[in-house]
Amino acid sequence: MLDAVAEFFGDLVRALMEGRGFWYMFAYFFGLMLLERALYLFQERHHWNEADARANVKNGVFTALVDATLGALVFVTIYTFIFDHLRLFTFPLTLWAFVLAWLLNDLAYYVDHRIAHRTGLFWALHHTHHSSNEMNILVAQRGNVFLLGGTTAPCYFVLALLGVPLAMFATVKFFGNLWGIFNHTRLVDRMGPLEHVLATPSNHRVHHGADAKYLDKNYGQVLIIWDRLFGTYQREEEPPRFGLVTPLESYRLWDIQTSGLQWLWGQLKRAETWRDRWNYLWKPPGWSHDGRHETSETVQQRAGISPSPPPRASAWQAQ
Repeated sequence: MLDAVAEFFGDLVRALMEGRGFWYMFAYFFGLMLLERALYLFQERHHWNEADARANVKNGVFTALVDATLGALVFVTIYTFIFDHLRLFTFPLTLWAFVLAWLLNDLAYYVDHRIAHRTGLFWALHHTHHSSNEMNILVAQRGNVFLLGGTTAPCYFVLALLGVPLAMFATVKFFGNLWGIFNHTRLVDRMGPLEHVLATPSNHRVHHGADAKYLDKNYGQVLIIWDRLFGTYQREEEPPRFGLVTPLESYRLWDIQTSGLQWLWGQLKRAETWRDRWNYLWKPPGWSHDGRHETSETVQQRAGISPSPPPRASAWQAQ
């Protein structure tokens, strides 16, 4: 059994290093998207927004082209340099090393994702992903070209520093992305006991919610245990209103890609000092130099929502 698993991973690593991983991911995404679109024809609860779908396809193609060329080149160059010259250890190409690398990758995703929501500069880039007012498989492809294939996610480079080879990183990232695409759907309800462990579609719908109680919650890609451990978990209760607090009412590719950067530029122009400008880059979105904050905390406070309690053992059973 273990030999078969090892052979499978070996074949996958070779395929990813030869560039075939993109086509595997594309086939998976395309098949999942077609299945979801077909299922929408047989249910009445949710409306399919054709304009939003077309915008997501255009954005996904544009982003994929940039990521497959410039983004991949920049990311691989930095990752390889850190691994070759600065690594502290070296992960062996064994099954248990892959499992550990997968856990580290998922934790890195959680931390980078949380940073993207809690700092103005990174939110200006991540803003694109939350700009759709819908929630379906196509929304998973609403990324920003300036993310450069993960180059602006600093915790991934910690894996290089720890000695995770690029081939191993690409493999565990591949599996993480498979699940990350799947959890962008409204057609899968709660998944029973898996809700306690995984970032299920229900848990991820919360993350895309613009309702006060859902802001800055459920950052995990595959595992929801990081959110439970670090106090950012929120159960899906009322159906979320998807999108941004101030919705983006445009399907133009330019607006989808740059609206977050335009927002940040507007904040920087309001600043009165260089210190204020620095704070707009690194403080949470909604921070204001004049004290009139619109951060998720102030929005929740006005809505009468208490801050998340500190993690405790009983929280694992709270559903």
